[in-house]
Amino acid sequence: MWSLMTNVCREMGVRTDIPFKDLTEKEKQIVYDGPAVKKHILYKDKNGQVIPLDFTYFSAVNSVENALSKVKDEKGMKRVERFLTRGPCPCCHGTRLNEKALSSKLMGQNIAEMSEHTLGELMKLTLEIPTALPEEMTDMAESIVKEFQRTGQRLVDLGLSYLTLDRAGTTLSNGELQRVQIARAVRSETTGVLYVLDEPSIGLHPYNVDGLMHIIRELVERKNSVVMVDHDTRILRLADQLIEIGPGAGEKGGRIITQGTPLQAESNPASLIGPFLADKAQIIVRKRADEKHMFDLGRIRIKTKPFYTMHALDASFPKGRLTVVTGVSGAGKTSLVLECLVPTLQAVIHKEQLPEHVVSADAEGVTSADIIDSKPIGANVRSTVATYDGVFDDLRKLFAKTEDAKKEKLSASDFSYNTGSLRCPTCDGTGSISLDVQFLPDISITCPTCGGSRYAKHAYDIKWKGKDSKGDGISLPDILSLTAEDASTVLKGEKKIEQQLDILNTLGIGYLTLGEATPALSGGEAQRLKLSSEMNTPQSSSVFVFDEPTIGLHPLDVRKLIQVFDQLIAHGATIIVIEHDLDLIANADYVIDMGPGGGSEGGEIVAEGTPECIANNPKSLTGRYLKEVLAANPKEVNSSI
Repeated sequence: MWSLMTNVCREMGVRTDIPFKDLTEKEKQIVYDGPAVKKHILYKDKNGQVIPLDFTYFSAVNSVENALSKVKDEKGMKRVERFLTRGPCPCCHGTRLNEKALSSKLMGQNIAEMSEHTLGELMKLTLEIPTALPEEMTDMAESIVKEFQRTGQRLVDLGLSYLTLDRAGTTLSNGELQRVQIARAVRSETTGVLYVLDEPSIGLHPYNVDGLMHIIRELVERKNSVVMVDHDTRILRLADQLIEIGPGAGEKGGRIITQGTPLQAESNPASLIGPFLADKAQIIVRKRADEKHMFDLGRIRIKTKPFYTMHALDASFPKGRLTVVTGVSGAGKTSLVLECLVPTLQAVIHKEQLPEHVVSADAEGVTSADIIDSKPIGANVRSTVATYDGVFDDLRKLFAKTEDAKKEKLSASDFSYNTGSLRCPTCDGTGSISLDVQFLPDISITCPTCGGSRYAKHAYDIKWKGKDSKGDGISLPDILSLTAEDASTVLKGEKKIEQQLDILNTLGIGYLTLGEATPALSGGEAQRLKLSSEMNTPQSSSVFVFDEPTIGLHPLDVRKLIQVFDQLIAHGATIIVIEHDLDLIANADYVIDMGPGGGSEGGEIVAEGTPECIANNPKSLTGRYLKEVLAANPKEVNSSI
């Protein structure tokens, strides 16, 4: 039917033999939003027969609206979504309220204007409300304000003072949403409920962790049970019972190492977290730059105008060093690093105009600036650890040289599960198939033919007889089912492949299987895998920016991450990290502490210098907690120039 609409459109007065961009505005308007009128057309079928037809014109807008009304599954919605845009409602302008609701004002502001304030601002503003109202309303206002202050303070304690009340829930991060839910649970005064929290300390400054634990204690005191998954030693020390799972990751984990009080974990020689709880583990594990020689390799300097809640700043980052930017939630870390520094470096590299909110920049010698974030890798299941790391190409070449492959005249391209002749014919090498369930989202299941290996049965007959392979050798699908750590043992002697696999082991993700789909990786795993291509290459002109890379990491994994940073720095890279983890901050060469508070109360550089400088600065909230870490770790790794 829709192929006939071109003919109908022609009858509406639109020329269909020229490019759309060359149409008049009137013609374009007809295409977009012309009236639904009936037109008589002459249609020529495949046999050349002319058939007279009457068709009602469907404009582009009507076509999309019609398709949207008929959507029944996720696949249909994706097809229509390409033609939809979102924007503020033209009637309420995004306030969600009608004119009558907005007519009432308090202290000169309606409810929408009040909701545009951050929570921190409202905590001060609401205290003035009782005195601003008529005397007969004072008691009522004081009661309401008291309740608001009680609820608001919990959110402030959880580090959410920078959020505005009209912030859409869908825009909150998982950590922010979880903290709002915790505050809500305390307010409801429940009892006898089991609360399960998955790493609630994510994105929290140590100061806010204190507020979190205060609220958790409130829940427990009301006879609720709280189960938390977390790595923060300050939280673990306050637990009534600690269950440690391990000892390794993947197949090497999954067992209970210790169960009992934190003190029992400290005294358990099998516990991996115990030494960190007892302050016996060495925290400072790298040679840090001497304060006098901090900027010997150069500096990156940026001057900004006021931006959001951030003040006009003049910030310097030492080149060839590890710089950590700290501060409470909403202090301006993201604004400074991700929204000012990174766009500025990109502009300097590509010789473009600096961002409007940047006054000047000095980044001489910088030729690349990359954000190594935790966003998922790859848009579909065809992207795997092996393909992303680049080891898959070398594996295909290796198998193409085998005797079995030569006999059957197979090339490296035949071993590709994307296009090769050995891929599974059922799933076309994806390892899974999609079932279209009516009225429900599509369901993806493991391919029943290949069992998720992506290869046809014949691929298992092509064997590589490696030095450590047993029996008749090993097939490519079997190698892809191995972890990077196990594969490096099997492929020992294949220098290039072995080197690539060793990098994954160095990054602490050797437990990942080579055939694992990258979209399924956690944020931390994705972040470290992205680093794999940067290791062991000269980086003297490169800047790497990390946004809270320790999220979800055990203290031992944080130590591995620090060693990775050290390896990049050894190759000349400049590392800039936004972070709350005190262990990582203590290992930094240079620290820039933002604050002093969040939102409108932050946006300044409170302190900068070595970790010791921050710890000894009475203005620094981060320094208060960093001082405890440095005091508990008197052993100092020799500083380097």
